[in-house]
Amino acid sequence: MEKNWYKENFEKIAERFFFIAEQTGQLIFDGDVMTGKIEWSGAIEEFTGYTPKEFNKYGMKACKELIHPEERERVWSKLKHSLKTGEKFEQKFRFMRKDGSYIYVEDTSIFLKDENNHVYRGIGLFKNVTENKQTQEKLEISEEQLKINEEKIIKYLQNFRGIGFQLDNNFDLMLLHGATEEITGYRSEEFLSGKIRLFQLVRPEDKSLFHENRIKLKATSTSLVEQEYRIQNRNGNIFWLFESIQIINNVNQEKKIYQGFIQDITERKIAMETIERAEKIQKKEIHHRIKNNLQIISSLLDLECDKLLSDTPDHKKIVEAFQESRNRIISMSIIHEELYNSKDVETINFTSYLQKLTTDLFNSYKVGNSDISLRLDAGDFFFEMDTAIPLGIIINELVSNSLKYAFPDGMNGEISIKIRQEVNEQNKVLISKIADNDMQNNFCCRYFSLIIEDNGIGFPDSIDFKNTSSLGLQLVNTLVDQIGGDIALKKGSGTKFEIRFMGLDTR
Repeated sequence: MEKNWYKENFEKIAERFFFIAEQTGQLIFDGDVMTGKIEWSGAIEEFTGYTPKEFNKYGMKACKELIHPEERERVWSKLKHSLKTGEKFEQKFRFMRKDGSYIYVEDTSIFLKDENNHVYRGIGLFKNVTENKQTQEKLEISEEQLKINEEKIIKYLQNFRGIGFQLDNNFDLMLLHGATEEITGYRSEEFLSGKIRLFQLVRPEDKSLFHENRIKLKATSTSLVEQEYRIQNRNGNIFWLFESIQIINNVNQEKKIYQGFIQDITERKIAMETIERAEKIQKKEIHHRIKNNLQIISSLLDLECDKLLSDTPDHKKIVEAFQESRNRIISMSIIHEELYNSKDVETINFTSYLQKLTTDLFNSYKVGNSDISLRLDAGDFFFEMDTAIPLGIIINELVSNSLKYAFPDGMNGEISIKIRQEVNEQNKVLISKIADNDMQNNFCCRYFSLIIEDNGIGFPDSIDFKNTSSLGLQLVNTLVDQIGGDIALKKGSGTKFEIRFMGLDTR
């Protein structure tokens, strides 16, 4: 009765074990060492590709051929040793399925001995570990690639005269490698020990930006900050450095880790500054030549005017035409003169330009015995060429008209020119948007008003200044459109033109 109970329980356990093996894709074997015959159970077809009937024909010697040729001798040698000694057998190898493909298996076997201490039976389990093996291989490849990349990075840092570093949450150095002493004059150990800090070497004029970028990196989620700054090394030499620094570990928000590199860009900076100086000299020379050429053209027009004055009976209109052309050329010439004399070859002091332009105009139009005065009311504005040249020609045309027509028969009077910056609620938003983009270049976009008025006889009611045959007024309207402005004429006791435009004041 007891014997039957043990037998039934053993059969139940065996049944469950075989069921688990089959469901988990494993292969169970029981081999007779003397005959070489093996009994197979479990997920035979799933594991091998053979039917149970086909695979049960595979004995010990036949199984040897299913081991990958590159691993066969190693595995078989280990098996022979276990069969001889009875030691536990554990090996991983590639196993060939029916379709010729290989899977990675883990073979774990134990051996039973008879009363003479000879192995007579082997029982074991085949487990498919292909996915684990592939993962391991990928990890090994990744580790190898990481090692290769690390070696490349170290070699790169050594060759490009740069410094690689890692910082902790307090921006204290954790790692420093590269041309530290070559650039700073201090050894890496002096930085790592805290004896010297990079911030101490930064030039005073760059310290503020350096500190701001550190705060920016720590206080925000910005992952990358790049900057250029100067340092004075141990020997007193000035170096330009480019620094790129980023967050590499932010799992714990309390403890960030930063890494980056510093590159010596001194030679590049010197080359760029040399090129910039050469370009400025070249631009100044170009403006100087343009100014001279325009003056030559103006002189030739004067000569032609004198010739027409002596040879042509109806010469008044022809003289006026040449005089107007001369004044337009002079207005451009003065701009180039201002650019040539200024430190900034891109912008001009418009108030200084206005003084020279109006002086030339008053000298050009000596209006009989009239006593005409000029009132100039303008702040210290600097405009770019694209705004200054059209604005100069507009002023030239409107002031010329006042000088020619506003004060007939020796009438006295005044011409006024005003330039004002405008800011109202309607355009604040537009200005702020443009200004935000340009402030980094010290440019600020603003609205301006230009008012040119006189207290003369007034503008004729019969003339529509926006639709006239007058070349000068046509030119004014065209140039106002060119600078994106609008113009209005106000009539009354005299003539008043008001022009609103948007420009970049570069003060």
